[in-house]
Amino acid sequence: MNRFYFHIVDGQFVRDEEGQEFPGLEEAKAEAIAAARSIMREAIWAGRLPLNEGIQITDGNGTVLMTVPFRDAITIEE
Repeated sequence: MNRFYFHIVDGQFVRDEEGQEFPGLEEAKAEAIAAARSIMREAIWAGRLPLNEGIQITDGNGTVLMTVPFRDAITIEE
């Protein structure tokens, strides 16, 4: 298992100090998407939709492996 860290990027940088263990990056990405949806759900209740925010996934060395933009976590239908 690998430890991945999920930092929130929203104009500020909110560092994940604990991280979570997953078998690989795909599983970590799925967790980031679920977290982004949860954060957006809370934001929608507050009257905003934070499409320009994201979750940065890093490894234990701080290397950025991937950034998941919130807009990629949803499908917008008109």
